[in-house]
Amino acid sequence: MLRTYYLLPLGAFLLALLPLANAGQNVQMTYFLNASFTCQNGVTTQGYSVYVVGSHPEVGKWDPANAVLLSPSNYPTWTGQVRFSGVQLDEKVEWKCIIRNEKNPQDVQKWQAGPNNEVILTFSPQAQATATF
Repeated sequence: MLRTYYLLPLGAFLLALLPLANAGQNVQMTYFLNASFTCQNGVTTQGYSVYVVGSHPEVGKWDPANAVLLSPSNYPTWTGQVRFSGVQLDEKVEWKCIIRNEKNPQDVQKWQAGPNNEVILTFSPQAQATATF
């Protein structure tokens, strides 16, 4: 009797969940993925810093005003992390290093030469992206 008392509600509960098991078949996963950016040889003058700008909204959609400031902790190498949201695993992001005025974002002193850099967003190891002026 005791087994029936517990098993009957459990069975009813599992039957109620059965339609939900099929509901997840069309679910698309999006992730929050980090990428570390390094810009080497970023020699700057007073009032200018190195930023990363690129194809994804988190790196400005190619707008220097929305670029991400990097840290000069190992000057003239600048580094920083960007957390990308709403991305797919293995999504490609194009980017470049720029030297930009800290107060006037439209005053870009220098763009990294050559073709765009690319980084593929992955879980682990964290994506590493390096470029040189």
